Amino acid sequence: MENSQVRVLLVNQREEDCISTKKLLEDARDPKFVLEWVSGYEAALETIRRNAHDVYLLDYKLGERSGLDLIREAIYNGCTAPLIMLTEEPDHGIDTEAIKAGAADSLVKEQINSNLLERSICYAIERKRAEERMAYLAQYDSLTGLANRSLFKELLSLALARAERNGKHVALMFLDLDRFKVINDSLGHDGGDQVLKVIAERLRSRMRKSDTVARLGGDEFTVILEDIGTVQDASNVAQELLQIVAQPVMVQDQELFVTPSIGIAIYPQYGKDPETLIKNADMAMYRAKRQGRNAYRFYTTTMESNGKASQHLAMETRLRHALDREEFLLHYQPLIDMKSGRVISLEALLRWCHPERGIILPDEFIPMAEENGMIVPIGEWVLSTACRQNKEWQESGLPLTSVSVNLSARQFRQKLFVGKVASILAESRLDPQFLELELTESLLFESNGASTNRLKELKALGIKISIDDFGTGYSSLSYLKCFPIDTLKIDRSFVGDIPSNEGDSAIASGMIALAHGLHMKVTAEGVETQAQWDFLHERGCDAIQGFLMSPAVAPEEVTSGFQNRWLEPVGTGAEGGSFSWNLSSLAKRWTG
Repeated sequence: MENSQVRVLLVNQREEDCISTKKLLEDARDPKFVLEWVSGYEAALETIRRNAHDVYLLDYKLGERSGLDLIREAIYNGCTAPLIMLTEEPDHGIDTEAIKAGAADSLVKEQINSNLLERSICYAIERKRAEERMAYLAQYDSLTGLANRSLFKELLSLALARAERNGKHVALMFLDLDRFKVINDSLGHDGGDQVLKVIAERLRSRMRKSDTVARLGGDEFTVILEDIGTVQDASNVAQELLQIVAQPVMVQDQELFVTPSIGIAIYPQYGKDPETLIKNADMAMYRAKRQGRNAYRFYTTTMESNGKASQHLAMETRLRHALDREEFLLHYQPLIDMKSGRVISLEALLRWCHPERGIILPDEFIPMAEENGMIVPIGEWVLSTACRQNKEWQESGLPLTSVSVNLSARQFRQKLFVGKVASILAESRLDPQFLELELTESLLFESNGASTNRLKELKALGIKISIDDFGTGYSSLSYLKCFPIDTLKIDRSFVGDIPSNEGDSAIASGMIALAHGLHMKVTAEGVETQAQWDFLHERGCDAIQGFLMSPAVAPEEVTSGFQNRWLEPVGTGAEGGSFSWNLSSLAKRWTG
């Protein structure tokens, strides 16, 4: 907020309070505070509705109505700026109610001085900005500015609902760039990113306001065409997209030619729900690739018998028997405490040892397990195996550490889930303090009050709770503070480009500060470089995991790692000093 003005609205009934507050803010030079005052409840609400101020200071006592009422009504009416409650004397009950209602802070007027008030206002504004930035990132792709996978699915559902009401057609296009890996390999990821941004802008420029362009990740894009008259309309758009994508792209003084493969599925003929339409458009896109690329294909029912569908069915059938055939195994990745440099936890990561394909990572089969319901028994196996393994390590004399296990949405929503966890702990004889359960933020915020109750029951058992991939879901701190969370894990997508990327650096710093403000620990995922480690250490991040320290390893390698003073840091020591990691030594350690 350097060299800026902060517009403050004070809402109370006493003019002398306005005068004293103004004096407290007059000494501030940067930012410069501009204070306005209203005394009546209705006048305050009308002013707040205009969203003309950066922050609001609300007195708890406002005649017949209270500041709590004003906070609730202001938020209901779309207030976007932070609200700070002012009380006459300390009252924990009022403070708690204010925070629950949506206040950013609660201050006792007699205890306020110039520094405290300035700090509270600035912190509330910065936290709001960080929330808004994270909310944006939860729905939009940070590279291209297009809708991301999450928002795309939401917009597709809305488009199909409108089409059903109006009796219209919708065309869903899946667009994948041909041989894009060659560009990344030859020009590096920076060059590849430049190409993706150019293609994204070309796609966006062609679409009508009623259409949607999204980036699902990598070089995969989708287009939702609403209110199309005939199949020929979709065909015309696809032909135009082939032409505009194929135009040369200048990157690093090189002229590149990129072509797309496009698959198209039409609603309602070939998919009456989002999942079916997505699956069919994807299948059509693969048909376009197999038939020579730089082309578009419409989905037809004859594609169901093609190779990709058959492979999918065979893999799903094999997955249903994988648990009985003991084909699953767990690898463990250590989390390192940034102050002591010690391993403080091990994240259990699932692997499928396929008899023909070898090790398959969860990204490939977990979505399938979610669809067919196998995720519940698989998840129970993971939880049970990780607890038993940790108890075995403890009994063998290895240092006491937690083991963390990722939960699926289906697992967590089971009515008897807490009882199942308690049974597994009892059977393994693992002390609950050495188990950590990881949930995604989207899972928490899409659920009702049952989520809060379930988390409280788990906490009552002594289990630690963490939010995995923080910043990629809803990222609403207003809700987050209501849950009994111990740790936030910053998603690797915000870590990979720090400290060189100013945006990601600011977001990571904001997440650390916000989590600490909510009395939570912070773990950064995907740490791979010394520069990332140094940046996170300077910002007070509590723990890190990633290839800088160790990849996920088999259980026997965990034992070997501890016995060989696992990844002992080299540097100034554990008492608050910084560490320098010998990367070449680490690489040698984990490559044999």
